[in-house]
Amino acid sequence: MNLRSLALLPLVLAASCRPAGGRGAGLDHPERLDGRWAMALRLESPIQLDGDTTGTVTGELSLIDDPAARGPRAVVRRPTHYGVYAADFSRFGFVPRTGRVPTAVARLLAADSVEVVLDPDADGVRLAGGLRGDSIAGHWSYDGGRLTGAAGRFVMRRREGRN
Repeated sequence: MNLRSLALLPLVLAASCRPAGGRGAGLDHPERLDGRWAMALRLESPIQLDGDTTGTVTGELSLIDDPAARGPRAVVRRPTHYGVYAADFSRFGFVPRTGRVPTAVARLLAADSVEVVLDPDADGVRLAGGLRGDSIAGHWSYDGGRLTGAAGRFVMRRREGRN
């Protein structure tokens, strides 16, 4: 082994110890998703072409960590966080919940990827985006059945203080 190979050895070892695909950094710090979030969802693909189905829906989401989701027997697709939300989607032409407490589940997919589902037991709204500091941005979608659906972009910002 020559001197140049010895100089590169620490870099090769460090690269091989990192989790694949950048996974791990966000999963090791689930508190990055904990707390209260202000949401703004913009409609880009409405359910219907006529009527008032444009604009932005605002709301709030509160999430807490589920430590059991990261245990040795954790299921890969299982949520890492549970919570509640408040938002009125009727402006977009749909109501994802029907008289129940508006629940939410979320999970950290990688160091900077997040998936949130509002009302997972019904025709929920799915948000998928990137976590950067105290904000999450990405795309949302609602699948109300074979003939209806809506989609757009969203931004979530952490509110002052955590739960």
